[in-house]
Amino acid sequence: MNSFVLIGFCLAVGLALQFGRLAGESLAARLNAYVINIALPALIFFELPRLTFDATIILPVLVCWSVMVVTALGVLLASRLFSLSKSISGCLLLMLPLGNTGFVGIPLIDALVGSEGVGYAILYDQFGTFLALNTFGIAVAVGYSGGQASVVAIAKRIMSFPPFLCLLLAFALLWWEYPVWLDQSFRFVAWTLVPVVMVAVGISWRLKLNREDIVVFSAALLTYCVFKPLVAVLFSHLYGGTGLAHQVVVLEAGMPAMISAGVLAMRYNLAPRLAASLVGYSLPAGILSLFVWRFLLQ
Repeated sequence: MNSFVLIGFCLAVGLALQFGRLAGESLAARLNAYVINIALPALIFFELPRLTFDATIILPVLVCWSVMVVTALGVLLASRLFSLSKSISGCLLLMLPLGNTGFVGIPLIDALVGSEGVGYAILYDQFGTFLALNTFGIAVAVGYSGGQASVVAIAKRIMSFPPFLCLLLAFALLWWEYPVWLDQSFRFVAWTLVPVVMVAVGISWRLKLNREDIVVFSAALLTYCVFKPLVAVLFSHLYGGTGLAHQVVVLEAGMPAMISAGVLAMRYNLAPRLAASLVGYSLPAGILSLFVWRFLLQ
């Protein structure tokens, strides 16, 4: 419960800064830069050696990609059946498969199941959602807006992302036991991730719902809160998932819309108001639904 109090308090601080016009997107960008370059790498170095390296470590990656593929196919089918515009189809294809499994997901996993589940969440995010955003996501954004994505540019984007590089380095250093002072330093810096992220989310939170998109918007929220976690349950059982790893992958699948995917959709003019609405409203809806899923998974 203390973790939820911290999340709620920091989110409220961010909202107060936004509505009081005491902070703008520039502060949110700086906070996000701190998380990406410092706090998240520290969390990776601290948590990865604490994972139990058995068959369950591949489960988050398998389930993540399975859920994203099924969701993307569902969007393509719905787009054809209901004759959705290219802009809305591109927006949904970008927004629905990709959840906020990192910035929001990691703090929520820590709060819902404890710190022992964070390692699985990192694998789900970095080897699943992050790679998909920087390959599939960019291809969808550019393709549906009428351009072409460069393979070289995509590769550079992936290999220049600090948390991903730190994850590869952390795997390479698994044989080495960190000195106590270094391990504790990683822990203290990693602890700052939750409050900084939630303040940044509060500053950036937008609620702009276009009434013309209410049906599509409602179906998209159900996809985040019900469809994706249910698909994750099925695939996790199919892959033999049990215990903590099973709980984490189901909860990660139910995370709200990814802010970065929303920014990408808006940048390429793919139903920008729908994208902003999904980012804003899916956060409270997703958090509430995750409480339900956590109860069902017990």
